[in-house]
Amino acid sequence: MVPPRSLAGIAVALATPFSDSLDPANAERIDFTAWQTLVDGLISAGVDGLFVNASTGEFYALEPEERQVALRFCLQAANGRVPICCNVGAITTRETVKLAHQAEAAGADALAVVTPYFIQPSPDEMAAHYMEVCRAVRLPVLAYNCPQHGGSQLSAQTVALVASQCENFAGIDDASGRLEQAIAYRDAVPAERAFAVFVGHERLVLPALSHGCAGAVSGCANIAPRLFVNLYRAFLEGRLDEAARLQTLASDLAAAVSLQTFPSALKEAMRMAGWRSGACRKPAGPVAEEARQAVAAMLARLDAEGLLPIKRKSATA
Repeated sequence: MVPPRSLAGIAVALATPFSDSLDPANAERIDFTAWQTLVDGLISAGVDGLFVNASTGEFYALEPEERQVALRFCLQAANGRVPICCNVGAITTRETVKLAHQAEAAGADALAVVTPYFIQPSPDEMAAHYMEVCRAVRLPVLAYNCPQHGGSQLSAQTVALVASQCENFAGIDDASGRLEQAIAYRDAVPAERAFAVFVGHERLVLPALSHGCAGAVSGCANIAPRLFVNLYRAFLEGRLDEAARLQTLASDLAAAVSLQTFPSALKEAMRMAGWRSGACRKPAGPVAEEARQAVAAMLARLDAEGLLPIKRKSATA
């Protein structure tokens, strides 16, 4: 199976902008105007794809109908300029398959399936879950391993089993934060079979690329997309000193936005960088001043490097 369009490079785990309105009737509604601006800015910066309804996009806070609306809007907003991958994962296999059918009908280029959360399936149950989803659609399917949020860890053995049974099992987004886990996924599938391993932790982008992984799915790329695009291009072109320098900035940015309940500080950083992102849906609350100061200092470094897409009026505004 050759996936349609590229499964490599820098994909953005797309944030979902919400309204900051104090009117209860409009509070926390999706801000589609802001979202179009964000999508256009990310694509103009050269990102290789958009990942809709990921953790950074607060899929867990979206109603089922909103997940469908989010995908349809992002497909329209991107207008074919980059591939769109949509997370269709849910707790049950039944709901996941339903969401997968809807995403396929809407026109997604690929599907991601986060490991079932709250419950902790056995390896056999996990394999059966992914195989049923893969067999229900024709699109490329990527597993989405996110143990720190979902509580379930996808083993390399399970990945190997699903890959051996399902031709459209096309890759994995590994958000475990463990380089050895990403390498194990890479090694679990025969080299002659197309299988793309992405990492979801910004501090691992360059190490993962150096070990043969396909790229990264980055939430921080919402803030400074050119940082990650330039890092990836530097690696491809063999400019490894420059790639290492940019990797340090990426790691420091990730550390700054981890100082508050996820993804609150990330959206605050987006706002401070010039994007209209809104706050997170509650219970995630405002960002503490200490975290804001750390984010502001990091943005000042990125601004000095010309890596922010919008010229900021003030990092502390």
